[in-house]
Amino acid sequence: MKRQLLPLLKFGLAGGMNTAFGYLSYAALVLVGLPLWLAVAGSTMLAIIFNFYSYGGLVFGETSGRFLPKFVAFYAALGVGNFSALKTLTHMGVGPLIAQAILVPALAIIGYGGMRLIVFR
Repeated sequence: MKRQLLPLLKFGLAGGMNTAFGYLSYAALVLVGLPLWLAVAGSTMLAIIFNFYSYGGLVFGETSGRFLPKFVAFYAALGVGNFSALKTLTHMGVGPLIAQAILVPALAIIGYGGMRLIVFR
């Protein structure tokens, strides 16, 4: 049982670190005045690099370049989904920083599933 919980615990810790990095980079880009689409794109690109090494190395024990194409494709899809949901929330009157904070838990859950089942399989 302990062995099964360790990967989840590691993912949770790396996810917290990655989420903080992603959200802070997004917030910084919004606060410097970038358009919403550029803030999402920029923070997603930064997160891809950061997260590949943190998830790959800390959680799944793999940072081989052979995983990078699937990782990038998965993160691109996650970024498109994030942007679509973000636009929906902002059109509903939710501010962009609050909207992204609302989306963070769902993005983390989807991220774990994708990493485990698709990328680092």
